[in-house]
Amino acid sequence: MTKTLIATYDNGIDADRCVMRLQEEGIARSEISMLVSDDASKRHLAITQRSKAPEGAAGGAAIGGALGALAAGLTAVAGIAIPGIGVLLVGPIIAALAGAGAGGALGGITGGLVGLGFSETEAKMVEDAVRKGNIAVAVTDESGERGKVIRGVFESTRALNIARA
Repeated sequence: MTKTLIATYDNGIDADRCVMRLQEEGIARSEISMLVSDDASKRHLAITQRSKAPEGAAGGAAIGGALGALAAGLTAVAGIAIPGIGVLLVGPIIAALAGAGAGGALGGITGGLVGLGFSETEAKMVEDAVRKGNIAVAVTDESGERGKVIRGVFESTRALNIARA
C-alpha cells in the first residue's frame, strides 16, 4: 500500500541534506517531491522561473545542491505553480494532489493532502508551513515498507515536523 511521508524544513540547507540522504538510502529522485512557496523558492533555492504563465508548469531553474537538482530536474518535467496560493509543487505528489483536489476551492493543499489520507491537522500544518516560507519534502513509498528509513532521514536532517498518510 502506498504511503506518503512529508517533512517540513525552515531552511534550504537542511532540506538539501534530506534529499541527499534520501538518495543515499536508495530513494529514487522520482519518489521525492517538494512543496515550496514562490517567495521561499527564490530565497532558499534561488529558483528563477523563466515562464510567467500563472497556471503553467514552472520552467527551468538555476540552482545548486541535491534539492536544487531535484527542483531543476523535476520542474522541467513535472512542476506546477498553483495560482492564487503561490506554491510550487515538483515531483510525483503533483498527480496525487491533483487527483485529490489540491488547488480547488475547498482548501488548496490541505484538501489535497486530506484526500491522500493525511489527517486534517497534519495537512493544515504542512500547508501553513509552506505558506510561511518553509520547504516541504515528500516521499512516495509505493511499497509502504520504507517508512522507518524515510522517517529516520527526516529526523536526522532536523525536520521541523513529519506527517504520514
